[in-house]
Amino acid sequence: MKWTSLFFSGFIVWLMQLITVDILSINNVRPDFIVLLVLYWSIRYGRFIGVVSGTLIGFIVDLTGTATFFGLSPLIYSITGYLSGTLNGTNTKLNPFYFSFFWVAILCLQFLVFCGIQYQELWVLNKQLFFGKWFGTCVYTIALAGIIQLIYPLHRID
Repeated sequence: MKWTSLFFSGFIVWLMQLITVDILSINNVRPDFIVLLVLYWSIRYGRFIGVVSGTLIGFIVDLTGTATFFGLSPLIYSITGYLSGTLNGTNTKLNPFYFSFFWVAILCLQFLVFCGIQYQELWVLNKQLFFGKWFGTCVYTIALAGIIQLIYPLHRID
């Protein structure tokens, strides 16, 4: 593992998130490229790198002013790094359907935590709108993950 390649890819994804997130926003539902990077790193390098990289890149996201609640990004990215780090080395042991199901479930859980804090007033006022935001965020990011899967599949990570 080369730290320069991790730093360079993290910088590129952070820059892409910073520049394109407002352009790709649909009704305040935004894709999250950084969570996909943390997911890939965790599956490839394990829990430790996933949690550390998720925490560090989460603090960078919070410090750049793109997050509403300070500390939410490191929390959700480190949770994703930890949970998806359990999939490290299991891509050859698990059925591809179960492997895909697990990383999609991890992303859905991550977005549930995010939406639970970000849209907590919607939970009280309108649960249907809350679940619409959660589902929209999940589907949008997972659809982008599906497109990335065509180029660099998760089940082929060494």
